[in-house]
Amino acid sequence: MTTFLLFKRYDYYVIVNDDADFIVARVYPLNGQQGPYRVECADVGPLDRETKEAGIVKSLGDAIPAFLAYYEKYPPRWDRVHDEYWKVTLYVFLRVKQDQQGYWVAYRDEEYPLLRDGKPARFATSAEARRAADAHELDLFPNALVVDDGLSWLPDPEIDWRSIPHRVEERAKWQRSASVFLP
Repeated sequence: MTTFLLFKRYDYYVIVNDDADFIVARVYPLNGQQGPYRVECADVGPLDRETKEAGIVKSLGDAIPAFLAYYEKYPPRWDRVHDEYWKVTLYVFLRVKQDQQGYWVAYRDEEYPLLRDGKPARFATSAEARRAADAHELDLFPNALVVDDGLSWLPDPEIDWRSIPHRVEERAKWQRSASVFLP
């Protein structure tokens, strides 16, 4: 289960996916710090969604549930962008594109390819590459189920950010400066 946290940031708040250390939404006070608040989705979900606004809530405690309801209504999906497919999730950015030989290759967070036997996995169709990327979206994240099909991502050292000393220190400073913490 994913943990979401709410932190004060300047004159607004952010909702963070704690497992991914990723901002998924922003919360703006509409009439001062006592609310109501406008909850806006960050760069998560379909690229062509009608609105980024997840809703107006009366209290900060309602911000995370409003965001999760929005995310359920507008789940991430694969969008075609020029000759590639993109998908932005609560955890990562997935991309599928063709290589020079016409095979499809999946990437996570721009530069980390899905591997088979230590080399970028190549697929005959974009649909196959997207299915594989979806199956492995959460690989290497805490508490993720292991998919044992011979595929794995080139490890991204920032996925388990808790093991990187400068990221842990940066995160601790951010948490200490946050005035609101909601589980």
